Amino acid sequence: MQRFALPAIILLGLALRIGYAAAIYEPSLAPFKLDDFILYRAGAEIILAGDLSFSRDLFLVRPPLYPLLVAALGLQPLLIMAVNIVLATAIIPLSYLLSSQLFKSDGLALLASFIVALDPTSIKYSGILVAEPLANLLLALSFLTLIKLQVANQPVMTLMWGFISGCLIVLSALTRPAAYLLWIPMALWAGFARRTVAGGGGQLLATLALLVFGFGGTWLWINHNATAFGHRTFSTVGNFTMLYYRAASVLHQATGQDIDLAQAELARRVEARLGNSIEDIAADKRHEHYTGSPDLQSSMTEVAIDVFRDHPLHYLLTVPVGLYRMLIRVSGPLLLPGIVWNLALVLAAAFGLWRIAGEKRWATILFLALPCLYFIAGTLLACTSCVDSRGRTMITPLLAIMAAYGIMHLLNRRRAASAPLSPPAGN
Repeated sequence: MQRFALPAIILLGLALRIGYAAAIYEPSLAPFKLDDFILYRAGAEIILAGDLSFSRDLFLVRPPLYPLLVAALGLQPLLIMAVNIVLATAIIPLSYLLSSQLFKSDGLALLASFIVALDPTSIKYSGILVAEPLANLLLALSFLTLIKLQVANQPVMTLMWGFISGCLIVLSALTRPAAYLLWIPMALWAGFARRTVAGGGGQLLATLALLVFGFGGTWLWINHNATAFGHRTFSTVGNFTMLYYRAASVLHQATGQDIDLAQAELARRVEARLGNSIEDIAADKRHEHYTGSPDLQSSMTEVAIDVFRDHPLHYLLTVPVGLYRMLIRVSGPLLLPGIVWNLALVLAAAFGLWRIAGEKRWATILFLALPCLYFIAGTLLACTSCVDSRGRTMITPLLAIMAAYGIMHLLNRRRAASAPLSPPAGN
C-alpha cells in the first residue's frame, strides 16, 4: 500500500486546490484578480501583439516569464488558473523527492509532501492569477539540482548541475524577482557542502559553477534593462515596495498619519528631490513611480533610507509585524485555520531544525536555512505591511521538510518509550 501513498497525497493536494478555487469562484473572477495580474496581462498583450523585445517599461517591474505563460494560454483566466493549480500541485512530489534526497527516509518524505498538500497558504495561492506557482516550481527544481551539485562526482557533472541550478534560480527570478540573488548564498553552500560528501574535493569548482551561471543569467537581464531603459537593475519593484509600503508603514507608525497621507508625503519628497512641483500630489502619484528614470529610482531609495534613519525605533518595531504577517497570517476565508496551521508549521520547523543541528548535519542545516533567511530578510527589507504568508510560499517545501523531521523525531521517541522491554536473556 505504501507505493500508493504519494499518488494519494498528490491527488488530495490537487482536490483541495481545485476545491478552494471552486469555493471562492464567482463569474466576475474578482477573488482571483490580484493587482499584480493587471501588469502580467498587459505584458502578455504586448507579447501577443508580436513585440518580443521586452522593451516596454512594465517589464522593469514584472519580468517576462509569467507574461509569456499568460500569452501562451491566450489570456484565458480560467485556463491560467487551471495551469497554476497543476504547477502548484507539482510542488508536492518535488517536496517528496527533495526530502528523500536529504534524509533517505520514505516516511519522512511522505510526511513532508503531505504537509505541503494540506498547507492552507499553498492551497490559496495555487489557482489564483499570480506568478507564484511557476516561480516556486522552478525554485523547488533548483533545490533538487543543488543536491545533485553537492554529490556530483566528476568535474563535467559538477559543471552541468551548476549550470542547471543557476539557470533554474534565474528563471524563477525572471518569473518573480525575489530569487534573483539566491545563487550567491547557495554557491557558498555548494562549496561547503562538497566537503561533507565521500571523497570531498571539487569545492571551488562547485562554487564557481553556480556563481558563474547564476551571475551570467542575472547579468543578461540586467544588461537588457540597461540597454532598453537605462536602468542597470534586475527589477524596480523592490524600490517601489520599500518606499511605498515599508517606509510608508514606518512613517505611519511614527507620526500617526493616515497611510494614504504618508504615501502622498513620500511621493512629494521624491518629486521635490527631482526638482519637480509638489502641488496637488496625492497618494495615487505613487503609481507613476513603478518605473521611470534611474534618477527617480535613486530618489525613491534615498527617501526611504531617510525615513528609516529618522525613525529607527519604529523601523525595528515593524520587523516583528512583518514576521507575523509573512509566516503566520493568511488573509481571506482561510484566516483562522491558516493562522493555527502556520503557527504549528513554524514551531515544528524550528524544532526540526534544532534536532538536525543536534546531529551536526551542518550542510543540511545550511541548505534548509539559507534560502529561508534570504527570502525572509529580503521580504522584511521591502515590505512588512503589504504581505501575508504568500510571502513564504517559495520556502514552503523547506519548512515542510524541517517540520516533518521534527514530528518524526517526536513520533520515534514516543514509539521507543512505549515499546515493551525485552525479557532478560535465558528467561
